[in-house]
Amino acid sequence: MAASKSASTKKSASASKTTSTSKVAKASTGGDGAPKKKDLAKAPSSNARADRAISDTKGRAAASWGDSVAKARGKRPSDKLPKQELLAIYRTMVVARRFEELVIDLFREGELPGFVHVAIGQEGIAAGTGHSLGDGDFIGSTHRAHAHIIARGASPEAMFAEMLGRDTGLCHGKGGSMHLADMSNNVVGANGVVGSGAPMMTGVAMAQKELKTGNIAVAFYGDGASSQGNVHEAMNLAKLWDLPVLFILEDNKYAESTPAWQTTPVDDLAVRGAAFQMKTLAIDGNDVLEVYDAVQEAAEHARSGQGPVYIVAETKRLSGHYVGDAEVYRPKGEAKAARATDPIPAFRAVLLERKVQENEIKAVEAEVEATLEAAVEAARAADRPAPEDALKHVYAEYPYNGPVIGI
Repeated sequence: MAASKSASTKKSASASKTTSTSKVAKASTGGDGAPKKKDLAKAPSSNARADRAISDTKGRAAASWGDSVAKARGKRPSDKLPKQELLAIYRTMVVARRFEELVIDLFREGELPGFVHVAIGQEGIAAGTGHSLGDGDFIGSTHRAHAHIIARGASPEAMFAEMLGRDTGLCHGKGGSMHLADMSNNVVGANGVVGSGAPMMTGVAMAQKELKTGNIAVAFYGDGASSQGNVHEAMNLAKLWDLPVLFILEDNKYAESTPAWQTTPVDDLAVRGAAFQMKTLAIDGNDVLEVYDAVQEAAEHARSGQGPVYIVAETKRLSGHYVGDAEVYRPKGEAKAARATDPIPAFRAVLLERKVQENEIKAVEAEVEATLEAAVEAARAADRPAPEDALKHVYAEYPYNGPVIGI
Protein backbone atom coordinates (compact mmCIF):
# COMPACT_ATOMS: atom_id res chain seq x y z
CA MET A 1 0.00 0.00 0.00
CA ALA A 2 1.36 3.35 -0.96
CA ALA A 3 2.23 5.76 1.81
CA SER A 4 1.03 9.37 1.86
CA LYS A 5 3.15 12.09 0.41
CA SER A 6 5.68 13.39 2.88
CA ALA A 7 5.77 17.00 4.01
CA SER A 8 9.05 17.47 2.17
CA THR A 9 7.49 16.23 -1.06
CA LYS A 10 4.71 18.75 -0.65
CA LYS A 11 7.20 21.53 0.00
CA SER A 12 9.14 20.62 -3.14
CA ALA A 13 5.98 20.51 -5.21
CA SER A 14 4.93 23.87 -3.80
CA ALA A 15 8.34 25.38 -4.51
CA SER A 16 8.32 24.13 -8.09
CA LYS A 17 5.05 25.95 -8.71
CA THR A 18 6.20 29.28 -7.28
CA THR A 19 7.49 30.75 -10.54
CA SER A 20 4.48 29.80 -12.67
CA THR A 21 2.05 30.84 -9.93
CA SER A 22 3.70 34.25 -9.61
CA LYS A 23 3.37 34.78 -13.36
CA VAL A 24 -0.34 34.02 -13.17
CA ALA A 25 -0.66 36.37 -10.20
CA LYS A 26 1.02 39.22 -12.10
CA ALA A 27 -1.18 38.64 -15.11
CA SER A 28 -4.40 38.62 -13.11
CA THR A 29 -3.77 41.41 -10.59
CA GLY A 30 -3.07 45.12 -10.66
CA GLY A 31 -0.06 46.79 -9.14
CA ASP A 32 -1.69 46.75 -5.69
CA GLY A 33 -2.35 43.00 -5.89
CA ALA A 34 -6.10 43.44 -6.41
CA PRO A 35 -7.75 41.29 -9.09
CA LYS A 36 -8.41 42.98 -12.43
CA LYS A 37 -12.13 42.82 -13.17
CA LYS A 38 -11.55 42.14 -16.85
CA ASP A 39 -9.43 39.08 -16.01
CA LEU A 40 -12.06 37.65 -13.67
CA ALA A 41 -14.63 38.09 -16.39
CA LYS A 42 -12.68 35.97 -18.87
CA ALA A 43 -13.62 32.36 -19.49
CA PRO A 44 -11.50 29.95 -17.40
CA SER A 45 -9.81 28.64 -20.55
CA SER A 46 -7.92 31.94 -20.77
CA ASN A 47 -6.41 31.40 -17.33
CA ALA A 48 -3.28 29.28 -17.01
CA ARG A 49 -4.41 27.62 -13.79
CA ALA A 50 -7.81 26.85 -15.25
CA ASP A 51 -6.22 25.33 -18.35
CA ARG A 52 -4.28 22.92 -16.17
CA ALA A 53 -7.38 22.04 -14.16
CA ILE A 54 -9.42 21.32 -17.29
CA SER A 55 -6.79 19.29 -19.12
CA ASP A 56 -5.48 17.37 -16.12
CA THR A 57 -8.19 14.81 -15.34
CA LYS A 58 -6.31 13.25 -12.43
CA GLY A 59 -4.25 16.16 -11.12
CA ARG A 60 -0.60 16.20 -10.20
CA ALA A 61 -1.11 14.96 -6.66
CA ALA A 62 -3.55 12.27 -7.68
CA ALA A 63 -1.22 11.03 -10.40
CA SER A 64 1.71 10.69 -8.01
CA TRP A 65 -0.30 8.64 -5.51
CA GLY A 66 -1.94 6.58 -8.24
CA ASP A 67 1.41 5.80 -9.87
CA SER A 68 2.86 4.55 -6.61
CA VAL A 69 -0.23 2.43 -6.00
CA ALA A 70 0.06 0.95 -9.49
CA LYS A 71 3.60 -0.17 -8.72
CA ALA A 72 2.20 -2.20 -5.82
CA ARG A 73 -0.32 -3.96 -8.07
CA GLY A 74 -1.11 -7.37 -6.66
CA LYS A 75 -0.52 -6.12 -3.11
CA ARG A 76 -3.44 -3.70 -2.83
CA PRO A 77 -6.59 -4.61 -0.88
CA SER A 78 -8.69 -4.24 -4.04
CA ASP A 79 -6.57 -6.80 -5.90
CA LYS A 80 -7.85 -9.46 -3.52
CA LEU A 81 -11.53 -8.62 -3.84
CA PRO A 82 -13.60 -11.59 -5.01
CA LYS A 83 -15.89 -11.32 -8.01
CA GLN A 84 -19.04 -10.95 -5.92
CA GLU A 85 -17.61 -7.99 -4.02
CA LEU A 86 -16.49 -6.35 -7.26
CA LEU A 87 -20.02 -6.77 -8.60
CA ALA A 88 -21.41 -5.38 -5.34
CA ILE A 89 -19.29 -2.24 -5.75
CA TYR A 90 -20.45 -1.92 -9.35
CA ARG A 91 -24.06 -2.35 -8.25
CA THR A 92 -23.68 0.46 -5.71
CA MET A 93 -22.39 2.77 -8.44
CA VAL A 94 -25.20 1.84 -10.82
CA VAL A 95 -27.84 2.24 -8.10
CA ALA A 96 -26.45 5.70 -7.29
CA ARG A 97 -26.44 6.73 -10.97
CA ARG A 98 -29.93 5.41 -11.72
CA PHE A 99 -31.28 6.92 -8.51
CA GLU A 100 -29.99 10.34 -9.58
CA GLU A 101 -31.46 9.97 -13.06
CA LEU A 102 -34.87 9.15 -11.59
CA VAL A 103 -34.58 12.08 -9.19
CA ILE A 104 -34.01 14.35 -12.19
CA ASP A 105 -37.11 12.91 -13.87
CA LEU A 106 -39.23 13.37 -10.73
CA PHE A 107 -38.04 16.95 -10.30
CA ARG A 108 -38.75 17.88 -13.91
CA GLU A 109 -42.21 16.32 -13.63
CA GLY A 110 -42.93 18.62 -10.67
CA GLU A 111 -43.12 15.87 -8.07
CA LEU A 112 -40.10 16.89 -5.99
CA PRO A 113 -40.24 20.21 -4.10
CA GLY A 114 -37.33 22.61 -3.68
CA PHE A 115 -33.91 22.10 -5.24
CA VAL A 116 -32.03 18.86 -5.71
CA HIS A 117 -28.32 18.34 -6.26
CA VAL A 118 -27.18 15.15 -7.96
CA ALA A 119 -23.76 13.50 -7.87
CA ILE A 120 -23.62 12.10 -11.39
CA GLY A 121 -19.95 11.48 -12.15
CA GLN A 122 -18.88 11.25 -8.51
CA GLU A 123 -20.15 7.74 -7.75
CA GLY A 124 -16.64 6.29 -7.53
CA ILE A 125 -15.88 8.20 -4.34
CA ALA A 126 -19.13 7.18 -2.65
CA ALA A 127 -18.91 3.50 -3.62
CA GLY A 128 -15.19 3.13 -2.94
CA THR A 129 -15.61 4.69 0.49
CA GLY A 130 -18.82 2.90 1.40
CA HIS A 131 -17.41 -0.53 0.64
CA SER A 132 -14.24 0.19 2.64
CA LEU A 133 -15.94 1.13 5.89
CA GLY A 134 -17.07 -1.10 8.71
CA ASP A 135 -20.70 -1.44 9.76
CA GLY A 136 -20.09 0.63 12.88
CA ASP A 137 -18.46 3.58 11.09
CA PHE A 138 -20.29 6.88 10.62
CA ILE A 139 -20.57 9.32 7.73
CA GLY A 140 -21.67 12.93 7.43
CA SER A 141 -22.46 14.23 3.97
CA THR A 142 -23.25 17.40 2.04
CA HIS A 143 -26.13 18.84 0.02
CA ARG A 144 -25.03 16.35 -2.70
CA ALA A 145 -25.54 13.30 -0.50
CA HIS A 146 -27.60 10.66 -2.32
CA ALA A 147 -24.70 8.49 -3.50
CA HIS A 148 -22.96 8.58 -0.10
CA ILE A 149 -26.11 7.41 1.67
CA ILE A 150 -26.83 4.69 -0.88
CA ALA A 151 -23.26 3.43 -0.46
CA ARG A 152 -23.87 3.03 3.28
CA GLY A 153 -26.81 0.72 2.58
CA ALA A 154 -29.82 3.01 2.89
CA SER A 155 -33.05 1.94 1.20
CA PRO A 156 -33.59 3.72 -2.14
CA GLU A 157 -37.34 3.36 -1.59
CA ALA A 158 -37.11 5.15 1.77
CA MET A 159 -34.93 7.83 0.17
CA PHE A 160 -37.41 8.39 -2.66
CA ALA A 161 -40.22 8.50 -0.10
CA GLU A 162 -38.37 11.09 1.94
CA MET A 163 -37.78 13.30 -1.06
CA LEU A 164 -41.44 12.95 -2.09
CA GLY A 165 -42.56 13.98 1.38
CA ARG A 166 -43.98 10.61 2.41
CA ASP A 167 -44.27 9.22 5.93
CA THR A 168 -42.30 6.11 4.95
CA GLY A 169 -39.26 8.26 4.18
CA LEU A 170 -36.02 8.10 6.15
CA CYS A 171 -37.10 11.16 8.14
CA HIS A 172 -40.87 10.70 7.71
CA GLY A 173 -40.94 13.12 4.80
CA LYS A 174 -39.74 16.11 6.83
CA GLY A 175 -36.11 16.37 5.76
CA GLY A 176 -36.04 16.10 2.00
CA SER A 177 -32.97 15.79 -0.20
CA MET A 178 -30.57 18.01 1.72
CA HIS A 179 -31.40 16.66 5.18
CA LEU A 180 -31.44 12.91 4.62
CA ALA A 181 -30.33 10.94 7.67
CA ASP A 182 -30.36 7.23 8.42
CA MET A 183 -29.06 6.29 11.84
CA SER A 184 -29.80 2.62 11.16
CA ASN A 185 -26.85 2.82 8.75
CA ASN A 186 -24.87 5.39 10.79
CA VAL A 187 -25.61 8.18 8.33
CA VAL A 188 -25.56 11.17 10.67
CA GLY A 189 -27.00 13.30 7.91
CA ALA A 190 -26.76 15.26 4.73
CA ASN A 191 -26.50 18.98 5.31
CA GLY A 192 -27.31 22.14 3.40
CA VAL A 193 -24.75 24.17 5.37
CA VAL A 194 -21.52 24.16 3.36
CA GLY A 195 -18.66 22.45 5.17
CA SER A 196 -20.70 21.62 8.27
CA GLY A 197 -19.98 17.90 7.99
CA ALA A 198 -16.36 18.43 9.04
CA PRO A 199 -16.99 19.76 12.58
CA MET A 200 -20.00 17.49 12.99
CA MET A 201 -18.04 14.33 12.19
CA THR A 202 -15.11 15.52 14.27
CA GLY A 203 -17.53 15.47 17.20
CA VAL A 204 -18.71 11.98 16.26
CA ALA A 205 -15.07 10.86 16.08
CA MET A 206 -14.42 12.28 19.54
CA ALA A 207 -17.33 10.18 20.84
CA GLN A 208 -15.83 7.06 19.25
CA LYS A 209 -12.46 7.73 20.85
CA GLU A 210 -13.91 8.42 24.29
CA LEU A 211 -16.15 5.36 24.16
CA LYS A 212 -13.36 3.18 22.69
CA THR A 213 -15.69 1.74 20.05
CA GLY A 214 -13.02 1.19 17.41
CA ASN A 215 -15.26 2.95 14.88
CA ILE A 216 -14.31 5.93 12.74
CA ALA A 217 -16.16 8.93 11.31
CA VAL A 218 -16.05 10.23 7.74
CA ALA A 219 -16.74 13.81 6.67
CA PHE A 220 -17.44 14.48 3.00
CA TYR A 221 -17.19 18.01 1.60
CA GLY A 222 -16.28 19.78 -1.62
CA ASP A 223 -13.48 22.04 -2.81
CA GLY A 224 -15.64 25.11 -2.19
CA ALA A 225 -16.16 24.07 1.42
CA SER A 226 -12.43 23.42 1.83
CA SER A 227 -11.86 27.15 2.34
CA GLN A 228 -14.50 27.45 5.05
CA GLY A 229 -13.22 28.30 8.51
CA ASN A 230 -15.23 25.54 10.17
CA VAL A 231 -13.45 22.92 8.04
CA HIS A 232 -10.01 24.19 9.07
CA GLU A 233 -11.07 24.40 12.71
CA ALA A 234 -12.30 20.81 12.56
CA MET A 235 -9.10 19.53 10.94
CA ASN A 236 -7.01 21.42 13.47
CA LEU A 237 -8.87 19.98 16.46
CA ALA A 238 -9.00 16.48 14.97
CA LYS A 239 -5.24 16.41 14.56
CA LEU A 240 -4.60 18.03 17.94
CA TRP A 241 -6.53 15.24 19.65
CA ASP A 242 -5.70 12.52 17.09
CA LEU A 243 -9.36 11.73 16.49
CA PRO A 244 -10.41 8.81 14.24
CA VAL A 245 -11.91 10.84 11.40
CA LEU A 246 -11.38 10.93 7.65
CA PHE A 247 -11.80 14.24 5.84
CA ILE A 248 -12.72 13.35 2.26
CA LEU A 249 -12.64 16.31 -0.10
CA GLU A 250 -14.52 15.69 -3.37
CA ASP A 251 -12.57 18.02 -5.63
CA ASN A 252 -14.75 18.63 -8.70
CA LYS A 253 -13.20 22.08 -9.30
CA TYR A 254 -16.43 24.02 -8.81
CA ALA A 255 -18.03 25.70 -5.81
CA GLU A 256 -21.57 25.84 -7.21
CA SER A 257 -20.82 27.85 -10.38
CA THR A 258 -17.48 29.34 -9.35
CA PRO A 259 -14.33 27.60 -10.63
CA ALA A 260 -11.67 26.80 -8.05
CA TRP A 261 -9.04 28.99 -9.71
CA GLN A 262 -11.11 32.08 -8.85
CA THR A 263 -11.38 31.27 -5.14
CA THR A 264 -8.40 29.20 -4.05
CA PRO A 265 -4.75 30.36 -4.10
CA VAL A 266 -3.30 26.86 -4.46
CA ASP A 267 -3.59 24.50 -7.42
CA ASP A 268 -3.24 21.36 -5.34
CA LEU A 269 -5.58 21.24 -2.34
CA ALA A 270 -3.65 18.31 -0.92
CA VAL A 271 -0.91 20.68 0.27
CA ARG A 272 -3.29 21.99 2.92
CA GLY A 273 -2.84 18.81 4.91
CA ALA A 274 0.71 19.90 5.74
CA ALA A 275 -0.62 22.81 7.79
CA PHE A 276 -1.95 20.28 10.30
CA GLN A 277 0.84 17.70 9.86
CA MET A 278 -1.96 15.37 8.85
CA LYS A 279 -1.54 12.18 6.84
CA THR A 280 -2.70 13.09 3.34
CA LEU A 281 -3.69 10.99 0.33
CA ALA A 282 -4.42 12.61 -3.03
CA ILE A 283 -6.22 10.23 -5.36
CA ASP A 284 -8.19 9.83 -8.56
CA GLY A 285 -11.77 9.86 -7.32
CA ASN A 286 -13.01 8.46 -10.63
CA ASP A 287 -11.11 5.21 -10.04
CA VAL A 288 -13.34 3.39 -7.56
CA LEU A 289 -10.69 0.83 -6.65
CA GLU A 290 -8.11 3.54 -5.98
CA VAL A 291 -10.65 5.15 -3.68
CA TYR A 292 -11.27 1.80 -2.01
CA ASP A 293 -7.56 1.23 -1.41
CA ALA A 294 -6.96 4.75 -0.12
CA VAL A 295 -9.87 4.60 2.32
CA GLN A 296 -8.73 1.18 3.52
CA GLU A 297 -5.31 2.66 4.31
CA ALA A 298 -6.79 5.77 5.88
CA ALA A 299 -9.31 3.85 7.97
CA GLU A 300 -6.58 1.56 9.34
CA HIS A 301 -4.49 4.61 10.24
CA ALA A 302 -7.37 6.34 12.04
CA ARG A 303 -8.70 3.19 13.69
CA SER A 304 -5.27 2.34 15.12
CA GLY A 305 -5.15 5.60 17.07
CA GLN A 306 -2.74 7.44 14.78
CA GLY A 307 -5.16 10.26 14.12
CA PRO A 308 -7.15 11.75 11.23
CA VAL A 309 -6.48 11.42 7.50
CA TYR A 310 -7.11 14.00 4.79
CA ILE A 311 -8.08 12.55 1.40
CA VAL A 312 -8.34 14.72 -1.70
CA ALA A 313 -10.27 12.85 -4.39
CA GLU A 314 -10.28 14.57 -7.77
CA THR A 315 -13.42 14.01 -9.76
CA LYS A 316 -15.74 15.58 -12.33
CA ARG A 317 -19.30 16.71 -11.81
CA LEU A 318 -21.11 15.55 -14.94
CA SER A 319 -24.21 17.61 -14.26
CA GLY A 320 -25.01 21.11 -13.09
CA HIS A 321 -24.79 22.29 -9.50
CA TYR A 322 -28.54 21.70 -9.24
CA VAL A 323 -31.13 20.13 -11.52
CA GLY A 324 -31.98 22.80 -14.08
CA ASP A 325 -28.59 24.52 -13.94
CA ALA A 326 -27.81 25.83 -17.45
CA GLU A 327 -24.05 25.62 -16.70
CA VAL A 328 -23.25 28.73 -18.70
CA TYR A 329 -20.17 29.17 -16.52
CA ARG A 330 -18.44 26.12 -18.00
CA PRO A 331 -15.92 26.73 -20.81
CA LYS A 332 -16.93 25.34 -24.19
CA GLY A 333 -16.08 21.67 -24.47
CA GLU A 334 -15.36 21.11 -20.78
CA ALA A 335 -18.52 19.13 -20.02
CA LYS A 336 -17.97 16.85 -23.02
CA ALA A 337 -14.34 16.25 -22.06
CA ALA A 338 -15.36 15.46 -18.48
CA ARG A 339 -17.57 12.60 -19.64
CA ALA A 340 -14.46 10.72 -20.71
CA THR A 341 -13.68 10.31 -16.99
CA ASP A 342 -17.08 8.77 -16.12
CA PRO A 343 -16.26 6.24 -13.35
CA ILE A 344 -19.00 3.73 -14.19
CA PRO A 345 -17.95 2.67 -17.71
CA ALA A 346 -14.34 2.79 -16.53
CA PHE A 347 -15.05 0.30 -13.75
CA ARG A 348 -17.20 -1.81 -16.05
CA ALA A 349 -14.13 -2.25 -18.24
CA VAL A 350 -12.08 -3.25 -15.19
CA LEU A 351 -14.65 -5.91 -14.33
CA LEU A 352 -14.30 -7.43 -17.77
CA GLU A 353 -10.51 -7.40 -17.41
CA ARG A 354 -10.89 -9.25 -14.12
CA LYS A 355 -12.88 -12.02 -15.80
CA VAL A 356 -16.35 -10.93 -14.73
CA GLN A 357 -18.69 -12.04 -17.51
CA GLU A 358 -20.74 -9.61 -19.59
CA ASN A 359 -23.96 -11.44 -18.75
CA GLU A 360 -23.20 -11.08 -15.01
CA ILE A 361 -22.75 -7.34 -15.41
CA LYS A 362 -25.94 -7.01 -17.44
CA ALA A 363 -27.84 -9.01 -14.83
CA VAL A 364 -26.80 -6.46 -12.17
CA GLU A 365 -27.86 -3.57 -14.40
CA ALA A 366 -31.25 -5.14 -15.12
CA GLU A 367 -31.88 -5.91 -11.45
CA VAL A 368 -31.04 -2.33 -10.45
CA GLU A 369 -33.38 -0.90 -13.09
CA ALA A 370 -36.29 -3.07 -11.93
CA THR A 371 -35.59 -2.44 -8.24
CA LEU A 372 -35.46 1.34 -8.55
CA GLU A 373 -38.52 1.60 -10.78
CA ALA A 374 -40.43 -0.40 -8.16
CA ALA A 375 -38.98 1.80 -5.39
CA VAL A 376 -40.28 4.96 -7.04
CA GLU A 377 -43.77 3.53 -7.44
CA ALA A 378 -43.86 2.32 -3.84
CA ALA A 379 -42.72 5.74 -2.61
CA ARG A 380 -45.36 7.49 -4.69
CA ALA A 381 -48.07 5.25 -3.23
CA ALA A 382 -47.04 5.86 0.40
CA ASP A 383 -49.04 8.13 2.72
CA ARG A 384 -48.03 11.65 3.56
CA PRO A 385 -47.31 12.51 7.21
CA ALA A 386 -50.40 13.22 9.29
CA PRO A 387 -50.97 16.93 10.01
CA GLU A 388 -51.06 16.27 13.75
CA ASP A 389 -47.47 14.95 13.49
CA ALA A 390 -46.13 18.25 12.19
CA LEU A 391 -44.18 18.99 15.39
CA LYS A 392 -43.18 15.42 16.08
CA HIS A 393 -39.38 14.96 15.98
CA VAL A 394 -38.91 18.73 16.22
CA TYR A 395 -38.75 18.92 20.00
CA ALA A 396 -37.11 16.40 22.30
CA GLU A 397 -39.38 13.69 23.60
CA TYR A 398 -38.77 12.02 26.96
CA PRO A 399 -37.93 9.32 27.70
CA TYR A 400 -35.70 9.35 24.64
CA ASN A 401 -35.33 5.91 23.12
CA GLY A 402 -33.63 6.92 19.91
CA PRO A 403 -30.09 6.11 18.73
CA VAL A 404 -27.12 7.48 20.63
CA ILE A 405 -23.97 7.90 18.59
CA GLY A 406 -21.32 5.41 19.59
CA ILE A 407 -23.52 3.23 21.79
